[in-house]
Amino acid sequence: MHTMFEKLDSAAATMESFVCVGLDPTPERVPIDDVLAFNCAIVDATKDVVSAFKPQFAYYEAMGIDGFRILEKTIQHIRDVAPGHVIVGDGKRGDISTTATAYATAMFEIWDVDIATIYAYQGTDSVEPFLQYPGRGVYIVCRTSNPSSRYIQDLVVDGSDARDQVFDRVANMADRYAGTENVGLVVGATYPVDLRALRSKHPEQHFLIPGIGAQGGVVEETARAGANDRGGGFLVNSSRGIIYASSNPEDFDIEARNEAEKLKNQVNDALKQTARSASKL
Repeated sequence: MHTMFEKLDSAAATMESFVCVGLDPTPERVPIDDVLAFNCAIVDATKDVVSAFKPQFAYYEAMGIDGFRILEKTIQHIRDVAPGHVIVGDGKRGDISTTATAYATAMFEIWDVDIATIYAYQGTDSVEPFLQYPGRGVYIVCRTSNPSSRYIQDLVVDGSDARDQVFDRVANMADRYAGTENVGLVVGATYPVDLRALRSKHPEQHFLIPGIGAQGGVVEETARAGANDRGGGFLVNSSRGIIYASSNPEDFDIEARNEAEKLKNQVNDALKQTARSASKL
């Protein structure tokens, strides 16, 4: 059986794209009256230029029971029209023991996502239940893109001779599961120096990289810093920058595709430039 990140790398190679579309709809911003139809139109328009989709569960929970139905049908639509693509369930679950087991059951058995985002601040207890599903994966939240993350994630761990920061310790924890090859890290594009350092220290980890576009991350810098030595091993996520590229009910899906394709090309061009530079050394 292929590991989840082998599947993801295969999808990226097939689509020639490291782009993930974040499906984060809010009814007041969606340019048509049907959120499900909006999601399906975005998926249909972008599926040939991306390799993954990432519904953020909070947006659906905020719509109540109707939101859960929209989420269910959105995931099913992706399975129907883009069966080779990866679905990241962005719920950022985190708890211990039986609660973590329940979260894992929900994400993989009920919602049927391929990869779940999780927190590991409670320790390994909050990670291991998710690893009981062969062929599925997790992204552990490590270095997030929001400015106030520094208040916690930059703290130096007591007794650390190497002056490890909290986000370093989280990344080191992920390394203990390297043998499963189904554990990756969430690392924000807005901290490129940290992104580059984490890639250097953890060359085999797969990275989910948010923070492009609306949050200010620079695409080319992100691609070069996030790629492994084989020119892959990462996904760049864009949500608002793609799904809200147009507020026009007549062309929102076309403009979403244009933005997704633009991001795909920017990432690929940056990787090609890096490869050319390396070949000259």
